[in-house]
Amino acid sequence: MRYLKNVFIGAALSVLATNPSFAETTLRFASFEPPVAFLTKNVFTPWAARVSAASNDTINIKMFPGGTLGRSPAGQLKLVEDGVADIAWIIPGYTPGRFEEGTVGELPFLVQSSEAGSNAMWKLYEDGLLQGDYQKLKMIGIFTSFPNFIVSTKPVTTPGDMKGLNFRAPGPTLLNALKSLGAVPVGGITGPTIAESMSRGLIDGTLSQWGAINTFRIGEVANHYLELPLGATAMLVVMNKDKYESLPEEARAAIDAHSGAGFSDLFGKAFDGNVAAAEKIETTRSGVTVITPDADLTAEWRDAVRISTDEWIASTPNGQEIFDAFKGQLSAYPGAL
Repeated sequence: MRYLKNVFIGAALSVLATNPSFAETTLRFASFEPPVAFLTKNVFTPWAARVSAASNDTINIKMFPGGTLGRSPAGQLKLVEDGVADIAWIIPGYTPGRFEEGTVGELPFLVQSSEAGSNAMWKLYEDGLLQGDYQKLKMIGIFTSFPNFIVSTKPVTTPGDMKGLNFRAPGPTLLNALKSLGAVPVGGITGPTIAESMSRGLIDGTLSQWGAINTFRIGEVANHYLELPLGATAMLVVMNKDKYESLPEEARAAIDAHSGAGFSDLFGKAFDGNVAAAEKIETTRSGVTVITPDADLTAEWRDAVRISTDEWIASTPNGQEIFDAFKGQLSAYPGAL
């Protein structure tokens, strides 16, 4: 009799384990960064753990760092769309034309910190100003980096010093700003290949910020820095929408509770903290030159890149509305221009 009872219990447990209503679902979170990189280690991995813990054992979000699901930073969006990954960190500038409204964050002399840019960007989405591909995916978080500045192997002080230099930027909007300076814009170079491209002489510099300089070891080949807010890098954490909608209610609730405005704010503050720490490391290297322009030199640079903002507004549907709304949101933060 005891044997039959044990058989019945075992069979019941087996049914529960194979029933989708009770089984834990593993969600694959792709990151092209190495596992020890700041965002993957200190922001995305803890986020995945918090959501998994809040889901009442309905989901387990597993990190796949270092490009283990797909190495190309430009291919992360496709991983999610094809179902290879369920969640991924992506840089919209690597897939031009897909998230155009959000490239407002890349315009020069707007974003002054990742905290400000990330919060302002989520508010644009919340207010319905980010449409198109933003609506085709489950938006987990919408962010910007700390503002990018001039990083080069050759001295650059004035806008005229950029003429003829081969310069990289992470997206078309920032590349257009480089073009307005007389530089030769070079696209298609992702973060992990910047240092090699510089050392081989393929590019003379890039628009970047201290965190990326440290993560991608750019400081080993570049030693000239001109600190101007020449545009931030837009970033997203997205989820396959069909996968999200297929999850049980508890799982969706856990994801929602740790997504959106709160996640964008957390990301921004963490990003800015990492930038400050990375700056201390990189500026101690021998031979480093860091220039912080005064008001007159800043005004000269602002005038030189103004055309890139005018062109973005003119070429983007609802460009003026998006620009004004974004600038308005940024005005609430210290250092707003």
